[in-house]
Amino acid sequence: MTRLRALRRSIPLGVLALGGAALAPAIGLTAPPAPGAPTTALGAQDAEEVRALLDAELQRIDGLDGAEVWRAASRMFGLVGDQYGSTFDAVVAARLKAGPPSARARVFLATLALEGDDPDMSMIAASLQDAVGADDAGVAMAAVDLLGQLGLEITDRDVRVDASKAMLRRAQDDATPTDLRVAAAVGAQSLGGGSQIAAARRVLGDFLKSADPNLRAAGALGFAEMGTIEEVDGVEDELDRLARLPGAEGRLARAYLLQLRATRYYDTRVRQLRDDAGGSRAIGSTLPPDHARLEELIALIQAAHLDGAEATRDDLFQAAMQGMLGSLDRHSSYFSPESYKKFEQGLEGEYGGIGAYVQTDPDDNLFTITRPIYSGPAYEAGLSTDDKIVRIDDWPTIGETTDDIIKRLKGRPGTTVRLYIWREGMDPMQIERPTEDMIVEIERAQIAIPSVQSELLPGDIGLVELNSFGRRAALDVRDAMDALEAQTRTRELTGVILDLRNNTGGLLTQARDVADLFLPEDKVVVKTESRVLQKQVLATRRAPEVSAETPVVVLINRYSASASEIVSGALQDHGRAVLVGQRTFGKGSVQRVIPMPDELEDEYEDENRNGRYDNWERLTVDHDGDGEFDYAPRIKLTIERYRLPLGRSIHMELDEEGNIESAGGIPPDVEVASRRREPSVLREMRRVQKTRVLKEWAVETYDAQPELMKSLAFCDYDDPSRYPDFEELYSSLDTFLSRDDVRFLARIEVRRRVQDVRGHAFPFGDFVEDLQLQAAIEQVLEGSNREVASIAEYAASFDPRESEDEGP
Repeated sequence: MTRLRALRRSIPLGVLALGGAALAPAIGLTAPPAPGAPTTALGAQDAEEVRALLDAELQRIDGLDGAEVWRAASRMFGLVGDQYGSTFDAVVAARLKAGPPSARARVFLATLALEGDDPDMSMIAASLQDAVGADDAGVAMAAVDLLGQLGLEITDRDVRVDASKAMLRRAQDDATPTDLRVAAAVGAQSLGGGSQIAAARRVLGDFLKSADPNLRAAGALGFAEMGTIEEVDGVEDELDRLARLPGAEGRLARAYLLQLRATRYYDTRVRQLRDDAGGSRAIGSTLPPDHARLEELIALIQAAHLDGAEATRDDLFQAAMQGMLGSLDRHSSYFSPESYKKFEQGLEGEYGGIGAYVQTDPDDNLFTITRPIYSGPAYEAGLSTDDKIVRIDDWPTIGETTDDIIKRLKGRPGTTVRLYIWREGMDPMQIERPTEDMIVEIERAQIAIPSVQSELLPGDIGLVELNSFGRRAALDVRDAMDALEAQTRTRELTGVILDLRNNTGGLLTQARDVADLFLPEDKVVVKTESRVLQKQVLATRRAPEVSAETPVVVLINRYSASASEIVSGALQDHGRAVLVGQRTFGKGSVQRVIPMPDELEDEYEDENRNGRYDNWERLTVDHDGDGEFDYAPRIKLTIERYRLPLGRSIHMELDEEGNIESAGGIPPDVEVASRRREPSVLREMRRVQKTRVLKEWAVETYDAQPELMKSLAFCDYDDPSRYPDFEELYSSLDTFLSRDDVRFLARIEVRRRVQDVRGHAFPFGDFVEDLQLQAAIEQVLEGSNREVASIAEYAASFDPRESEDEGP
C-alpha cells in the first residue's frame, strides 16, 4: 500500500470522494491501454503522452482550493497512474524536482508522487515546504496536512527540521486562519527537534490562555492531537467544557477524553497488579487465591497426570489462556509465537523461496511438489506436480520434517538453491543416492501466493475464484477480470461469477475493496459496532470496474465466512448480485490481534522495508540465541461486530449451552447443495486413485495427444468415450465404480496434467461436475437473456440439480 493510501485514513472523507468520470475529457485521456496489458515497460512515446496529460491537468487545477487539488490528483492517479506505471511515476518526479511555479502545482504533484511505488520523500517534503506559505489558506492546509502525516517517513533529519520550521513560521503568523495555525503547530512538533517542539507548544499555549472560547478550544484540541493532554495545565478542563457542547468539536473532545481515561484506567490497574505482586514477594505472602488455584492445578497436573512429566509450565499456561479466551466466543484465541507466524504469513501471502505447494507424500514419505506456483521460479526451472525433492544442496530431505525442509527452500530472493529431483520411473536407488543429472538449480524470488484462480467459461462468462482476503485480494480480482475480458472477442464479459466458497475471510478493508469493484461509489459495504470503539461505516470509494448491466453471481457455501459474508451480503443488500449455493458460516465479528505485554520479540534488519520479517533477513536481536526469528505471543480478541448495509447481523448466536439461537450467515437467493456420493463409492474412488493407474495413463496419453487432452480438460461433454482407450482403462481398474465415476477421476488427472503444461491453474469449480457452478451459470445466462441449450458445452454437461454425492 502506498504512503498516501495509508494516509487516507486521516483525511476527511469529503476530500477523497473521488469520481473519475469528469477527469478523462479534462485531461484528454482517450485510449488507455487494454485491460491486462503490461504497465511498466513503456517507451518515450508513453512518457510524452504522460507529460501532455500532466500539463493539461496542471492548467485545469489553477484556481482550485486545496481540497479540490487533492481530489484532482487522486482522480488523475486512479485513471492514469495505474495505466502507465513507473513511466508515470518518473514523469511526476521530474516535474516535482524541476520546481513547480505555484503552490497548487506543488501540492498536486506531491500527492501524485506519494501514490507511486518508491517516492523520494525528501524531495516531496522540500517541495511541500514552499507550499506551506501559500497565500491560499486551503492550499497551505493541504501542504501542512501532507507534511504532518508523513512524519517519520521523512528519514533525512535536516529535511524534517526544515519542514518543521516552515510550518512553525505559518503557525506563528497572526494573519493566518486559526485552523491552519493549529494544524501547522501540530505538524511542526511532529517533525521538529526540541526548539521547534517548544515553539509549537507556545503557539497553542497562547490560544489556550485566550479570552476567546474559540481560540481556547483550538488550543486544547491541538494539544490533544499532539498527545499532550496531561502535560499542559488547562487542556483537560477545556476539553471537558467542549465535550458538553453539540457539534464536531464536542464529539472530538469526547473521543479524546474517552481515550485518555481508558489509558489512565489501564495504567492504574497495571500499577496495582505490580504493587500487589511486589508486596507479596516482599513479605513472603501467598499469591492471590485465584492465582494460587492455578499454580496448584499446574503442580497437580505435572505430578499426577499420565502425561504430566511432558507438560511444561509454559504449555499449561498457554492452554489456560486459550481456555479463557475460548470461553468468551469461538473466535477469540491465543496465538503462540509459532501460530502467530503462520497467521501473519497467511495474510501477507508473500515470501522468498522457489514458489511451490509442497507436502510429504503419505504413500512414499517423500517430500513432494503438489503443484508449482506457475508464476514462480520452480515452474520456470521445469518442476511440476509430483516431483520429489530428495536433496537440497548437500542436505538430504529423507526423514526430515516438512517445516525443516521448507526452511531450507526459503531464502533471500536472488540466491540460488540446488535441488535433486526424483521422478516416477527413475531408479529407486537414486532417492537416497542422487546423481548430478538430477540437479535443478533455482534462483529464489519474492513469491506472491496467488489468491485468485480464474477461467473464461463458454459464452464468455468470467469465473473468478477468490481463496482469501489477504492484502492483494481486490487487486488480484481486478487483474483477473481484466485478463478474462482480454480473452473475449468483444472485450466484454457476458457475466461474472465470483466464487467465495470455502473462503474463510481475512482483512476487513479488502472486503470493502472487493465490493468496490461491483458497486457504485459511496455505497455502504459494512458497518461496525463496538463496546469500546467508535462505530465505523465502510463505503465504496470509486466507480465500479464491472458495469451495472453485467450480471454478477456470487457462489457461497457453509465455509464462506467473515469477509466473504460481508462481500456477498453487501452485494445482496444492494441488489447487485444473485447469491447461489448454501447459507454461509455466520461469522459477523471483528477480531484485533494484540501483543502480549512484556513479552520479548526478536528484532531484525528490514532490508526490503516491507514492515515484516522475511526469512532471509538478518537478526539484530536474538533473545534465545537460536538463530530463528521468534515472534512475541499475541491474543486475538473480539472487539466489534459487523452490520450489513440494511442492518442485518451475519453472526451466529449461541446460548450458554452452545445451542444455536440465531443461524446467522447469508442465505443464498438460489439454494443448491453440492454433489454427493455414497461413502462406499468415495472409498473406492480413493483406492483407485492410490493405484496411480489413472495418473500414469493421463501422462502417457497427454504426451501422445496433447491437443485432445487440453480440450477434454476444458470440457469432456460428460462422455467417457471421448477419452482415448477408455474401455481398456476402465477394465484394468477392476472396480465397481460406474464408467461416469471413472470418467470423473480421469478428468481430475487430465486437468492436473494440463494445468502444469499450460502454467495456469484451473479453479476449484468445474462446470462439467459442479452443480452449484452450473446453477450460477444459469443465473448469468438468464440475466443476459440466453438459454443454457444455446451453448453446446452446457447443454451436454449440466445435471439435474438433485442432491447427489460428492467426489473425493
